[in-house]
Amino acid sequence: MSTATSLLPSPRKLAFYGLLGAMAVVEAVEWPIAVAVGAATEVITREQAARQRAEHERIERDRAEREQGRQAATERTEPGGPAQPAMA
Repeated sequence: MSTATSLLPSPRKLAFYGLLGAMAVVEAVEWPIAVAVGAATEVITREQAARQRAEHERIERDRAEREQGRQAATERTEPGGPAQPAMA
């Protein structure tokens, strides 16, 4: 069931495409224009989603790198590490 629902557009998109289709049926909009508007909407939506995913991944990667840097700095400054040889 989850596979079928993942293929369906969101309710908002479904309403938009339904309205666009209805407008084409009653000839309020010519069908090639309705198809072009629907396709352009989908392309733009997918591009925005891809950019948002990339930005989210970049932010998470930066956060992980900062966290690793903090851990490495903490490990270097914690007492109880390897003893430093005494200088004579």
